[in-house]
This record gives sequence, structure tokens and C-alpha cells, in this order.
Amino acid sequence: MRRLIAVFSFAVAFGVASQASEFDWVVREFSRQSAAKPIHIPMFGVARFAVAVAHPAGATQLHLAVFENVDLKSEAFSHLIDTVVGSAWRPIVRVRSRAGESTNIYAQSSNPRDLHLLLATLDGEDATFIELRVKPETLLQFVDEHGRPH
Repeated sequence: MRRLIAVFSFAVAFGVASQASEFDWVVREFSRQSAAKPIHIPMFGVARFAVAVAHPAGATQLHLAVFENVDLKSEAFSHLIDTVVGSAWRPIVRVRSRAGESTNIYAQSSNPRDLHLLLATLDGEDATFIELRVKPETLLQFVDEHGRPH
């Protein structure tokens, strides 16, 4: 029985880690156009597996890419991200600070039960991309339960 569970866990983890996605394309295209390379994050596959299995706060899928030494201004970063993500993603939040930081949040909904969120941030010379697939009703329930001070 333990062997069966181990094989199943490996198969699920391998499936989660090996799926090529639109996020991978966005990361590759950003890397190509900005000449910055994503850094390796040790043990991140374990975190992705935990999200896929446990669904914390309604999240069912997680992707992360971090770039260091990005040589872009805030406006150029936002324009590049808009170009890379294309029309499938709707911009819902755009924030630029006087210090040159930029945050862009995009949403995409393939069906009423799933919402894809893409967060792209530039902080100095570091860029971070996070894609989440969430179940909106579970996320709202989590916020209602944990968002209020007691």
C-alpha cells in the first residue's frame, strides 16, 4: 500500500512539474525580450505539489519565476508585460511608484469555477511573476474567515 501511495504521489508530482503552460511561454518571452534570466528556486516543486494537493485558500495551481538584474524602467516593464501576456489576460490592477516599482495584475477566466491570476512586479532590478489558479468562492470564504480582526 505504501508503495502504491508513493508511486501515485510521484506521478502526480511529475505531472504537475512537467506540464508546459502559457506561464512558461510568458517567462521565456520576457526572458528573451529583456535579456534577463530566471533564477532557480530550490525545492519550489515541493511547494507547487503542496498547493496542487492541499488547495490553500482556494489555490489549485501555482507558478513562480524570479528574475534578477532586470534593466528596465517601470513604464517599459509594464509595456513589455502587456505585450507578452497578450489579449487573453485582462489587466485589473496597475500600480507604479515614484521609486520605479511596478505591479501589474491580470485575470483570465476559462470557466466560472476557475480564475487565473497573473502578478508581474518590478522592484528595482528584480522582476517576479506569479500565476495562480484559484477557485473564487473558496478564496472569498478564506478572506471572510481570515480577513477580519477578532
